[in-house]
Amino acid sequence: MLLTEFNPIPAVIEPDNLGLSHRVDEVCSTLIYSFNGEIVERVRQMAGVRQIGYMNSINGHNPIYLYEHDGVQVAVMLAVVGAPMAVGQLEELKAFGFEHFIVLGSCGVLDKSLKADRIILPASALRDEGTSYHYAPASDEIAYDPALLLTMEKALDAAGIPHVRAKSWTTDAFYRETADKVERRLAAGATVVDMEASAIMAWAQYRQAKVYQFFYTADYVDHTSNQWDKRAGERTADVMTFFDVAMAMARGIDKG
Repeated sequence: MLLTEFNPIPAVIEPDNLGLSHRVDEVCSTLIYSFNGEIVERVRQMAGVRQIGYMNSINGHNPIYLYEHDGVQVAVMLAVVGAPMAVGQLEELKAFGFEHFIVLGSCGVLDKSLKADRIILPASALRDEGTSYHYAPASDEIAYDPALLLTMEKALDAAGIPHVRAKSWTTDAFYRETADKVERRLAAGATVVDMEASAIMAWAQYRQAKVYQFFYTADYVDHTSNQWDKRAGERTADVMTFFDVAMAMARGIDKG
């Protein structure tokens, strides 16, 4: 099968073949890669924030901003949704010289007991996407780097931020989250669902990249009644709350 063809050899196109479509004038150690566009826009509007570069694709222009608070300096960028593009951008950002990647975005909930706006650390993920199979041998699931997971937990504990570990179901096809699939993923131990985590884990292992990914819980995929609960009334947290979580991780990384 095609997805069993993993071979850890150099590819025809490697991420250091960047060409002229991107420009980064300044690089810092840590980059916050946010799937939430409102977070990036609100950071852009903060005093002292400046653009330090951009990435271009056929989809358009994606700026990179520099933000500093209490001596901790981070780059901030809008993430692209979906495993292939997200991993592609992370490949290029690492090639530019960024060393630590804090990745944040919302996730769906398969287990109703997980309330909205909870911080989730994906300790492992079911690989129901295609990208990871090009970075790691074929398997049903993949685990997060234990050392980096502990780094995140220590940083969140130090900041007094509640969080839980979970297994995620990473899928390419959010319109194909059928009730029977959800039931099987729950049986396999997954309690949340996302679109990038397993691929990012595989990429991080292959490239030996330092990735610190977390979710905040959003909608509920109710397989028992075959309904989608947006839980809009329950999602009351300001999005910058989650940026604060990312900054707590950045401080933990900065302290080493």
